[in-house]
Amino acid sequence: MEFLQDANVVYLLLMAGLWVSATGTYIPGTGVAEVAGAALLIGTLYLLSTLAVNWLAVIALVVGAGAFFLLPLLKSEWEPFAIAGLALQAVASFALFATEQVSPLLIGLAVLLAWLYHRGILRSILRQQRELSSTQKDEFLVGERGRVMGAIEGRGTVQVQGELWTARSRNRLESGTEIVVTQQEGLELHVEKAKREASE
Repeated sequence: MEFLQDANVVYLLLMAGLWVSATGTYIPGTGVAEVAGAALLIGTLYLLSTLAVNWLAVIALVVGAGAFFLLPLLKSEWEPFAIAGLALQAVASFALFATEQVSPLLIGLAVLLAWLYHRGILRSILRQQRELSSTQKDEFLVGERGRVMGAIEGRGTVQVQGELWTARSRNRLESGTEIVVTQQEGLELHVEKAKREASE
């Protein structure tokens, strides 16, 4: 099967393996995407081992694609930095093979499709999961009291029910201040200084 020795075909298989694996991290639990992604990546690594490959470029491509797909999953504030991962993926793609070069048009198309896939599908999945998590926990956390772990100026960290949460407040809150949760948006809490009980 000579077509499996073609640089463009191997590149497409590698990117497909990375995209499917990334999908598995956004939709955990089913195991289907994880198994399919692993199978694609193992098969592609075998094909790469039969070609003249720049392995540093392979590593850089995997790291770049991983950063692009996973940084927003870990923390929404890191999404702007994920673009650097996509840029690394693109640059590494040009140096992937020692004797052949992947079509620049194909590289550009892969970068564009990765961006569209993330923005159009994976972000939607992540948003739905965070909204579901918020809905499930709203009644549990809103009204709960906690304590500021570090001075909050707009955003900071609080401890509620023994867990650390990212929190927002309209007013500056000093470390150690007792707070009450007024709202939850995904994994972020909105808090305000707790009022003393009337009995006190």
